[in-house]
Amino acid sequence: MRTTQKSTRALVIHYEPAVLKEWPTGWQIEYRVLNPYACVLEKRRIRFEKIRKRLGNDAQCRRYAKKYCDELNRKLSGGWSPMGGPLVEKTTVSLKNALALFIREKEMEFKNGNFRPDSFRQYKSWMKIFTDWGHPKNMLEMELEYFGKNAAVQYLDYIYLEKQLSGRTYNNYLMFMRTVWTWFIEKGYTNENPFLKIKAKPKQEKQRIVIPSESSERIMAYFRKHMPTMELVCGLVYNSFMRPSEICRTQLKDIHLSDNGIYLTGAKTKNKHARWCLLPPHLINMLQNMHLQQYPSDYYLISVGLKPGKEPVGRVHLERPWERMRDAIQLPKTMKLYSYRDTGITDMKLAGHSNLFISSITGHRNSDEIETYTHAPDKRALEHVINKSKQLGE
Repeated sequence: MRTTQKSTRALVIHYEPAVLKEWPTGWQIEYRVLNPYACVLEKRRIRFEKIRKRLGNDAQCRRYAKKYCDELNRKLSGGWSPMGGPLVEKTTVSLKNALALFIREKEMEFKNGNFRPDSFRQYKSWMKIFTDWGHPKNMLEMELEYFGKNAAVQYLDYIYLEKQLSGRTYNNYLMFMRTVWTWFIEKGYTNENPFLKIKAKPKQEKQRIVIPSESSERIMAYFRKHMPTMELVCGLVYNSFMRPSEICRTQLKDIHLSDNGIYLTGAKTKNKHARWCLLPPHLINMLQNMHLQQYPSDYYLISVGLKPGKEPVGRVHLERPWERMRDAIQLPKTMKLYSYRDTGITDMKLAGHSNLFISSITGHRNSDEIETYTHAPDKRALEHVINKSKQLGE
């Protein structure tokens, strides 16, 4: 820090501009920035030799370095500092290390029971896709602060255009990256969230797939022969409107056969609201035949090997046997295990039940959401229009 000797008000110089240094040992960009904790200007270096070799032309590299320095100096003059975090050693974290720290904390939250297995698995999957994209571009080694909007746009273009994912999936990736960068800001690793500057895709109506009766007969025949437990799982999805992830979170203490239901606390449901999942007689018979009373009450209904056990599993343990069945009897990939929930709600709509009644059974917080499951006109409304509608002028 430099100050005038005679002025009563100190003049603080918080940076010295970035310039390209063409050292014999390798090119690099150097600048100095104020360390607010030590009150001195500290030298910072950015290696440029790899970029020089990649470009293969020194004149072109100098032009590129000038643009790089101009942008860096613009940020420095605006008050930005790579030392924006509470701890100096964290300010120089690379993108690769910051991502590893994020996953490490989420893993700890998962071990402490504050993070669901499916959510943790999804986070790791999204993170792998991002690192697989960034590794060939040498982005993971850069300081986190230099990952800006342009890089964020490039990644999301890759998700949407090259991987050809839907707008809904694109928005899921966008929200995840916003979450990651918000965490980086909270930790003091960076000051800006480049993903906040990118708009989400327009919302698309969710496609509902109904499983025809003929396909259900083939599905049940396969599961009864090869994986009997999956018949129960399908019934819980179709009759009790349980999501596969909710089935995986169900413990034996949640099952109340005398009350014809499974009671899920908010910690086990998708929308965090507790609800009863009602059981018809044929599902009660299946549960009784499993002799659940011989297991501890804190065991999970579905664990490793599709049997009751003490280890929780993710919904992938239900999706894999479903996929094996689907391949074996040659059903379209659009038919998923979750489709039985859509099918159950659609069947109730076609039977003439009101949205309010259906939402009370399925756990939807808003009865209007049931309209998205409609694949045909409401029977009672259609009967009224056909038999009781009057012609104007009569």
